[in-house]
Amino acid sequence: MEQQKITASDGASDDYFGYSVSISGDTAIVGAYGNDDKGSYSGSAYVFVRSGTTWTEQQKLTASDGAAYDIFGESVSISGDTAIVGARHDDDKGSSSGSAYVFVRSGTTWTEQQKLTASDGASFGWSVSISGDTAIVGARHDDDKGSSSGSAYVFVRSGTTWTEQQKLTASDGASSDWFGWSVSISGDAAIVGAYLDDDKGSASGSAYVFVRSGTTWTEQQKLTASDGASDDYFGRSVSISGDTAIVGAYQDDDKGSASGSAYVFLRSGTTWTEQQKLTASDGGSVDHFGYSVSISGDTAIVGAYRDDDKGSYSGSAYVFALP
Repeated sequence: MEQQKITASDGASDDYFGYSVSISGDTAIVGAYGNDDKGSYSGSAYVFVRSGTTWTEQQKLTASDGAAYDIFGESVSISGDTAIVGARHDDDKGSSSGSAYVFVRSGTTWTEQQKLTASDGASFGWSVSISGDTAIVGARHDDDKGSSSGSAYVFVRSGTTWTEQQKLTASDGASSDWFGWSVSISGDAAIVGAYLDDDKGSASGSAYVFVRSGTTWTEQQKLTASDGASDDYFGRSVSISGDTAIVGAYQDDDKGSASGSAYVFLRSGTTWTEQQKLTASDGGSVDHFGYSVSISGDTAIVGAYRDDDKGSYSGSAYVFALP
């Protein structure tokens, strides 16, 4: 049952409020990368808290050094009293090198704790995810394994200071894979999507799971769809929770061209196995089911932003209870 519709207290045209969202317990964060407080498309994010059944805006977040076209808020993630917001067009390490900002809550007030940039910055901040004292930030245009092969950076917090722990790349990374387009982290496991990878055909896509032992992250397994095909874009969205991961493939064609799907993987020991392929019961062409995914425990949600139930491209989301 829908509990509440939330909007920004100072919302305006072209703010794009809702482009990114994340929730943790009774707190939610919503990105509005088109907001203009620090210049055109400087961006912002809004934190909402729930009391009983009512959600109330707690604070609007902007970057301390925000500037026009930083698009702060295109990616957001929250975990407890800590939030991270990406600004992939920030220019600290060069034009559109990107950054991410960590905010912490004390009482009811959010304060910017630290600005994160990549040690060797490159399109950093495209995607973000946080879990406790660990954050991961995607950099899909990084060139370590070829032009736009992509990478992701893991940061850890000690006290109030965040430090880059490791840069992640795909063991078989290649030009234009866009590894780092999507990221998700849960404890000592992370998943990174590379939806233009070509293992099952051009742009069939893949996702990589990494695990941490001590302070070192190691690639545990590369995931692909059992029935992957060209232009499925598997890995456009990813989410991980404990021993379960979900990967979206929004251009898969099972219910019509670009109807979309999502794949659930389970880990046993050190091995990930595809458990189930999800599609919409009423899926249709160009619904783009799987464009966004999230998982928590045995519940998953999958977005289909071009579904037409309430009008052309009105969009929908589907909730699944996993075995």
